[in-house]
Amino acid sequence: MKQTIYILTFLILTGCGQSNSEQTQNAVSDTLNDQISDTTIKESSDFAEQNSTDENLTEEYRNQSLSGFEKATLYALTDTITADFNGDGFLDKAIYKKEKETSGIIIIHGKTNEQVKIGFGKQFAHMTEFDWVDYWGLVEDKETSETTFTEDGDVLDSKTVNLKNPSIALGKDEVGGGLITYLNGKYVWIHQTC
Repeated sequence: MKQTIYILTFLILTGCGQSNSEQTQNAVSDTLNDQISDTTIKESSDFAEQNSTDENLTEEYRNQSLSGFEKATLYALTDTITADFNGDGFLDKAIYKKEKETSGIIIIHGKTNEQVKIGFGKQFAHMTEFDWVDYWGLVEDKETSETTFTEDGDVLDSKTVNLKNPSIALGKDEVGGGLITYLNGKYVWIHQTC
């Protein structure tokens, strides 16, 4: 900035007449534009670098939140998860979707093409919507721990749950989540955090 002031002062003091004044104005304008451009490039670069760092930290957190499982894979919410969720020997598909003002999970059974919609305004465990979900994944462990609560909503304890089939992990950054799994002929919610 000081360099710009010195240049401007020099040009003003040495210039005379209209043509020199126009040259001075052009030189000043060019110098300022170059500095603005350099600053904009640096700020854009800093912003991109910060976003990249934030995205890496978010992905690390999400992977770490699934690290309690022996076999878990993190997926983007736009990805389709494929596994045999209901244990009938055929691959099923799970899709996270927002429809109009509702959200939920659609599971398409591979054997029958039956679509099971979880959420979308209908009660599933203590939820009707899944718009809180920041990430999801596939868990292929054979057991997990479920957080249990009192009737007042306070954390009571935890219990071990045997998982017969692959499960869908759902989570919210820095809060937690749970699993959707198929037990005793229906999909159920296993709460993982408080």
